[in-house]
Amino acid sequence: MRVEALSSALVPAWDEFVRGHKAADHFHRAAWREVIARSTGHEPHYLAAVEGDRVRGVLPLFVLRTKIFGTLAVSLPFLNIGGIVADGPEARDALAAAGLELGRRTGCRYVELRQRDALAIEDLPVSSRKVTSVIDLAGGADAVFARLHQNVRNKIRKAEKNDVVVTRGAEGLGDFYRVYSHNLRDLGTPVMSRRFFGEILRAFEDDVHVYTARRHGTLLGAKIVIHASSTAYFIWAAAYRNALEYAPVQALNWAAIRDACDAGCAEIDLGRSTDGSSHQNFKKYWGVEIRPLHWTYQLVTATHMPGLNPDNPKFALAVKIWKLMPVALTRIFGPPLARLLP
Repeated sequence: MRVEALSSALVPAWDEFVRGHKAADHFHRAAWREVIARSTGHEPHYLAAVEGDRVRGVLPLFVLRTKIFGTLAVSLPFLNIGGIVADGPEARDALAAAGLELGRRTGCRYVELRQRDALAIEDLPVSSRKVTSVIDLAGGADAVFARLHQNVRNKIRKAEKNDVVVTRGAEGLGDFYRVYSHNLRDLGTPVMSRRFFGEILRAFEDDVHVYTARRHGTLLGAKIVIHASSTAYFIWAAAYRNALEYAPVQALNWAAIRDACDAGCAEIDLGRSTDGSSHQNFKKYWGVEIRPLHWTYQLVTATHMPGLNPDNPKFALAVKIWKLMPVALTRIFGPPLARLLP
């Protein structure tokens, strides 16, 4: 057993392992290394546990050097899921040791492993403050519709009565970014660069779907969905606040749910939320199963788990100021800030 840095020659074996392991996600695929590195400039360190010519485990990591939070290693930044995936304790422990050594060597305060499942390594602090919400697609679209809360079903019908039209296509990326950046300004959150989303489309063209919702030609909202074998991931979505009366969010979600059913997906992952938040409460109406995420920390120089979430009181003033900025300025100054907020 040895741990190797991902090389171009190792990429096929890496991706073969990811495709075949039930605990691996789309976000463990090797191409995310270039997506994040190209769009943010952060240092990728993709580590593979190898035995003979066979990959037995993977750990995708990025080192973020920030003046605000110091130096951090995160698996994976800007995404909900990452961490170690291995086919046994030997590969898991080898990757954990290599990740910790990398953190020490690069001067990190800590290594953050965004595990979907518990890592089962003793003495590592774990935060389950974040949860993900999953819609079971068993029975197809009609069965899913019947399991939705009545309020959601009514709003889907309301969108249809209000002539909300949802279309799908990569040409909608510009419209998506327009409404998404506007929505994040309203929430007081810096937006990632448009290049970040463009790199995702470039790397995973067949897996990524951009949806836009319009009424009489006016843009109301948009979302990006990633299809990965049995799961469709709903991660980035937004709608203009003054358009909510037409239920564009429900229309977008329902169109994407039907497409996921047609594509043969078994479930939809609605993405992470803080447990008990209003964002999480909205998802409950979609008939979800709530699953805790197990973000695991290897503390290097830090003495406790970080508090980089937007709910941290330290960010309250910055959020308030950001909400008052013109959207055009947040599109300029947001990406350099967003790349520092993993």
